[in-house]
Amino acid sequence: MKRGPAKVIVYSAYNSPRAAEFLSERTGIPALMLPFTVGGTDKAKDLFGLFDDTIGRLLATAK
Repeated sequence: MKRGPAKVIVYSAYNSPRAAEFLSERTGIPALMLPFTVGGTDKAKDLFGLFDDTIGRLLATAK
């Protein structure tokens, strides 16, 4: 972690966010829920939407 720190803590919608939030609070690294399948979020209506939503969330959080 010291040589290459993580930029984001990723968890999926079907997992409880408690562990990710616990880590996030103690490390200062943002936690991010990613859609796990088509229909997992409002924007992930098809496969292309799933990819767009996933990449968009990762890029927005990693900045």
